[in-house]
Amino acid sequence: MTGHVHDANANALLERRLQELSEERRRLAMIIEGTAAGTWEWNVQTGQMRVNARWAEIVGYRLDELEPICQETFIALVHPDDLARSDAALEAHFQGRTEHYRCLLRMRHKNGQWIWIHDRGRVYEWDGQGRPLWMAGAHADVTELQMARQEAADMRHRLQAVVDASDEVAVIATDTEGLITLFNTGAERLLGYAASDVVGTLNPGTFHDPEEMHAYLAPLADADGHLPSAFQALTAQAQGQTFSRQWTFVRKDGQRRQVRLSISRMDGADGERIGYVGMAIDITEILQARAEARLAADKFAGAFTSAALGMALVSLEGRWLDVNDALCRILGYPREELLQVDFQRLTHPDDLQADLALVQDLLAGRRNSYHLEKRYLNRDGNVIWARLSVSLVRNERGAPLHFVSQIQDVTSQRSSEQRLYESEQRSRITLDAVTDIVVSVTLAGRIEYANAAAVRMLASPGMSTLVGENVHDLLSLTTEYAPGSVLDVAVLLDPDSNAVDLHADLLMRVGAAAVPVDLTRAWLRDDEGHVRGAVWVLRDDTQQRAREREARHLAEIDPLTELGNRRGFEAHLQQAITRVERTGQAASLMFIDLDRFKPINDTWGHLAGDAVLWAVASVLRHGVRDSDIVARLGGDEFAVILPGCGPRRAARIGRELLQTLAALSIPWDTARLRIGASIGIAPLEAGMTVDEAVASADAQCYRAKAMGRNNVQVQGELGELPGEDNDAG
Repeated sequence: MTGHVHDANANALLERRLQELSEERRRLAMIIEGTAAGTWEWNVQTGQMRVNARWAEIVGYRLDELEPICQETFIALVHPDDLARSDAALEAHFQGRTEHYRCLLRMRHKNGQWIWIHDRGRVYEWDGQGRPLWMAGAHADVTELQMARQEAADMRHRLQAVVDASDEVAVIATDTEGLITLFNTGAERLLGYAASDVVGTLNPGTFHDPEEMHAYLAPLADADGHLPSAFQALTAQAQGQTFSRQWTFVRKDGQRRQVRLSISRMDGADGERIGYVGMAIDITEILQARAEARLAADKFAGAFTSAALGMALVSLEGRWLDVNDALCRILGYPREELLQVDFQRLTHPDDLQADLALVQDLLAGRRNSYHLEKRYLNRDGNVIWARLSVSLVRNERGAPLHFVSQIQDVTSQRSSEQRLYESEQRSRITLDAVTDIVVSVTLAGRIEYANAAAVRMLASPGMSTLVGENVHDLLSLTTEYAPGSVLDVAVLLDPDSNAVDLHADLLMRVGAAAVPVDLTRAWLRDDEGHVRGAVWVLRDDTQQRAREREARHLAEIDPLTELGNRRGFEAHLQQAITRVERTGQAASLMFIDLDRFKPINDTWGHLAGDAVLWAVASVLRHGVRDSDIVARLGGDEFAVILPGCGPRRAARIGRELLQTLAALSIPWDTARLRIGASIGIAPLEAGMTVDEAVASADAQCYRAKAMGRNNVQVQGELGELPGEDNDAG
């Protein structure tokens, strides 16, 4: 009886187990069906295969069309180049080196196309000799995924070819979520990061100055005050167009750089967005050079009728913008501390209203400058008498920019003769220790004092002192604008003369050389306040003027093409007109306006346009003579100044340039960009202004446009005349 009960329980348990297995098999079948995967079983020893209908459907067949299915069926469908890879993966699995068999391979679809299959399986039964017997697995159609990967790889290769063309431009590409996918050598150079540091890990918003970006994002906050990310805000501006703006980037080492950043959307072959690309150009040095050039120009424009030892630039609100060492000495403040206060705080209360009234006269345009003797309170609270000279610097539109002040300490002139003598003795010792030339002269030019440096530089052989000598006989000064003409030193001894820029014009002859010098001049007064002489300090200004020339040069260069810009062009054009007036030699002006440039920008974007402008600039630079001046005036307009070249020869040069431009082909993406030009030429004539010369050549350029583009038009009679042209040069 007990045995029968035991058998019944066992049968019930077996039945439940079979039901569970059946249910599990049903669920697995549903899962497999839901994944749309093809399943297979393979007897490794006999080659027999069992596959489901989906396996056959993936390669375009019904199951009955493939039967009988065996190992040869699989081999016949797999691409021949992929069989070896599949066999190697199987062998690795059979030998236990891999837990599963995995292989990406191509199989021929019934329609003749190759489709990509991801095949995966494992051995689930081994025979008694340890050989693989049965394997089971699944394969899935990954053709679309593989094609997408290939397209992405192709795009990366194309993009890499573009970005590697120059390491002067930082190129950063991202996916649609903002993750960096490309970081070229230009980006590494600009930002100090290695590509391996950022690709796949960082968002380009990391490189923006946080405060600057927060100020930009603040107006974009939603109703709840939530701000978009930097990536979201910037890419929103780049939908359908390139978004360009100046930004502050923060390098890995914390250094800040000013850049011009252009962001464009990247689309796939199906038109869907696949990411973004940003191109940044470091403009820090250019901006600094421009700022220095503007500051230098402002200083030149603020020349005074009388100079003094202390000098300062003062804001319209009265704050010191810049001060020299002499002013710091006069007022007793370190430079950094003096820059934190305004002149009102340092002015004696009894003198403040008179000073402010004169300031208002300047601002109202009722006077160009003013002079005032006033009292300052130095850092220790002591009264300092000073002679103040102030002028107002305005911009090109006439709006006030800042004041230029010269402050001469005249306290000592109000003290006793003994104190003056003691002060002079101390000054002599100090001045003999400096390398600058320091001389004190009467209004007639007689030298009353000369420091050791002045004796070394100006004394004739055997002369031990300069006192009593006439400065006219010892000091030979010229100007940069007329280096061959010796300056009459008397103009420097006239308190009312400002004929010479003491800080930018002067050259001092030393032997056969002409040394740039900066002359600081302070007037000496008698007890009644009348000018009786002057103290001159001449400092070697060679390095400073070299820096200023470099700054001016940078301000006259177009950063994209490295040709001269409009500012530099107009200066050269004025020189060319002056040369025509002086010598009578022929000269011409050529205007070049590119044809069909706007469609290139509209179709391929501004980066393509920049590439075309660079290529055109190269053609022009190499297509004219070394003595010719090539400039980019803006947009797609260029100009060439041709000294020593009459209209006929200029026309021949213009036709040669047209031929070269017509043959120009710039590779861009999958296309080649071409460009044409219309050229207008006008002769430069004595007496004409820069604007008149420009208008003449521009009119001929418009004429060339009106006559069908891609031709050369010259003002007046042209080139149909027989014979060779006899233009000079």
